[in-house]
Amino acid sequence: MRSQRRQHSVRVRIRLALAVLAVGTVTMLVPAPAQAGYDCGEACARAWQQQWATMLPRTEFYDAPVPLPANPAGTLIRAAATMEYQVDARATRLLYHTRTSTGRPVAASAIVLTPAAPPPAGGWPIVVNAHGSSGIGQPCAPSLMRDLYHGDQMMQFVGQGYAVVAPDYAGLGTDGRPEFLNKTAQANDVIDALTAARQAVPGLARDWVLWGHSQGGGAALAVAERLHDAPVPGYRGAVVTSPAADLTGVSYLKTQPGLAGFLALAVQGAAFSDPRISPQRLLTHAALERLSLTSTGCLNVVLAGYSDLSGDQTVRPAALDDRWFAGYLARNSVGNAPVAGPVLLLQGEADFVIPEGITATVTASLCAHQATVQYRTYPGLGHDTYPGVIGIDDGAMPDILTWLADRFAGNPAATTC
Repeated sequence: MRSQRRQHSVRVRIRLALAVLAVGTVTMLVPAPAQAGYDCGEACARAWQQQWATMLPRTEFYDAPVPLPANPAGTLIRAAATMEYQVDARATRLLYHTRTSTGRPVAASAIVLTPAAPPPAGGWPIVVNAHGSSGIGQPCAPSLMRDLYHGDQMMQFVGQGYAVVAPDYAGLGTDGRPEFLNKTAQANDVIDALTAARQAVPGLARDWVLWGHSQGGGAALAVAERLHDAPVPGYRGAVVTSPAADLTGVSYLKTQPGLAGFLALAVQGAAFSDPRISPQRLLTHAALERLSLTSTGCLNVVLAGYSDLSGDQTVRPAALDDRWFAGYLARNSVGNAPVAGPVLLLQGEADFVIPEGITATVTASLCAHQATVQYRTYPGLGHDTYPGVIGIDDGAMPDILTWLADRFAGNPAATTC
């Protein structure tokens, strides 16, 4: 069943632009929506079709009260059970209060998955999922995708008797502008989702762990950094896979074919967070004319839309040295401070989105800060699963499940530091 779910997810939504380009047969090529403002060609049309195939209609559930009441972060606004997802679990959609990086109140959405059977004594242990990059457009919330972006992996945890709390970052699904890669905003969204889930769903246990991949790996480490100084009861550690942790090293994206779209997302998302950052100053004319793709197109659309540009054709020569942008990347890097709890840090050796050398450096920094880190690399595993490649979360899932079971059992965590 695990293999079947993964294959279904791949057919519906291929995460990397190279995989989009490799798809040979599409029954109908649908042009990009007019509001995208850029006709990005056949490969991009395939990506749009895949996006629409998995999208759920956005409903008024995602509309926050206006004005938003001044309630504490983590306060539940509303919850609703749903059967719209391609998962064999009980699903509850949440809308809750959280905060931007500057402390401004905003609403965010999330999904809670629980097993169909009643909870055990003490409740279901919780896996809090910080998701990988899905885009920065409002439609790009995993809770607005029929497969929950990586629902097949979430079901691995539900199958072990765990509940999964899966927040969308604020501005995905809800109104607002996502603060892409902002560690403060993302940590707020994750912690506040857990607080709201406990109000909405009975039967959740006290014990919880983090699981974060890519962008979510950086978010998970940001949460672990915060918990070092502001503990949350029941925290047992974090599984972090191929994390976007050291953002100061993004220059390698300029040399990797098919990844220029990440540079556009990083610039636009950073500008949403810090108005001193100017896409017009940092991006080339060719990149700017298709930047509107990021407003409604999710990750595959953006990667496909930029796939004919190299990194140097996307950002201007001095972009990565820009005072405000470079400062943003440095401030929001993680892995360079003490963290709470043990960390299982996993990296695929065939990953070209987050190269192994970057994760090894982050691991060394965590060890230097006295963290309990078990670092493992896996030959042949890539960043995500797509035709011909197994991603780190799928390939390492047996090890992830074993590590989680040990944490919930209270066993001591091993370290490779």
